[in-house]
Amino acid sequence: MASQDPSSPDSAHPIDPLDETGCFTLHRELRLTEMFTNREVRLVERLQAYCRGHDDQTSTDLRKALAQGFNGLGAIATAIEAYPSLQDRAKLGGIVRSGETLMRHLLESGDHGLEWALPTKALLSRTFGIAKVNFWTSLRFALGGEDANGESGELRNAVSEAIEEAVYTRLAEELYASFVTSKTMDPEVKLRAITQLMQLWEGRVGFATYRFCPLLRSAWAARCRAPRVFGTLMGTTEIASLLFQDCDPRFVEWFTGRDMQTDEVQAFEEFVFDLPFESLERVRQRMLEDRHDAIGPDEVAVYLGLPKGRLRVRIEDPKVLYSSFRTRRVKAKYRTSMRAPGPKRTAESYVLEGLLMAGDDEDPEA
Repeated sequence: MASQDPSSPDSAHPIDPLDETGCFTLHRELRLTEMFTNREVRLVERLQAYCRGHDDQTSTDLRKALAQGFNGLGAIATAIEAYPSLQDRAKLGGIVRSGETLMRHLLESGDHGLEWALPTKALLSRTFGIAKVNFWTSLRFALGGEDANGESGELRNAVSEAIEEAVYTRLAEELYASFVTSKTMDPEVKLRAITQLMQLWEGRVGFATYRFCPLLRSAWAARCRAPRVFGTLMGTTEIASLLFQDCDPRFVEWFTGRDMQTDEVQAFEEFVFDLPFESLERVRQRMLEDRHDAIGPDEVAVYLGLPKGRLRVRIEDPKVLYSSFRTRRVKAKYRTSMRAPGPKRTAESYVLEGLLMAGDDEDPEA
């Protein structure tokens, strides 16, 4: 149980909303499985075992980070549990609420009204996802720098993988939400996206992207590890690197194995090179002017006026990938509103739409 080592919130009596003292004990005893996925539970147990078996600064820092994380995540998990299921039918103040009314409300909310359309359970679920990223990040700090070795080094690598998983889940949530608020998305695709979101919000603690959207998760993980070579800007080397880093071949084949619209090609190039369409066009123009057949990261940085070292060969940090996705999405929306050249959607959006239409966005073996 999470209450054993380090301690989790104390047990508590049910809250009396009419208690005049103004003091309420919100926590109850929680198990690890109420805050973490099965994979995460095994990692937490390894971290707890490390703390019990060592008496050094690392174990001290780990104990502190685990205790704080258990209390914080436990509080949010308890709050999520306090609210009814999103599918429940209820009547409050004469207004009927149900899963169907929530779907309708989300569809009508629009991009800028989504946050106000979300029920509290969904908002807490989103908060829980971000808090979990911070929890794992604090543990990685406690385990030392990249030069950590031995058991602490192995744990640090495992924690880094947990950070990736938590970030990818949040990224998937953002992608599905963009479908719901899109003005051009097929209504059936929107409904399927909402269904996926509601499942995530309901079962946030046990959800992970290897179930949620395994194909996109593999593409994101490969994009973090695959180097950007640039070369002729055809993307051949980058595509090979994605496949080498275990990217699901279906993601690459989606953009290379059939006839595509220009918009899709441009969206895939943005994903592969991790640069916006406008920057890629500027580099291509400079290559023509300078009569260069191929180019490397340093030359690309010069062409774009970036400081030395700003254009990293690898993304590595999944949170940077998340920021990259949001940047690509915002730029795509801008091009749409201004009718400017370039992709009007992200590469992930094209792939996920196809998966949703085919009903093939989950891993049947998970």
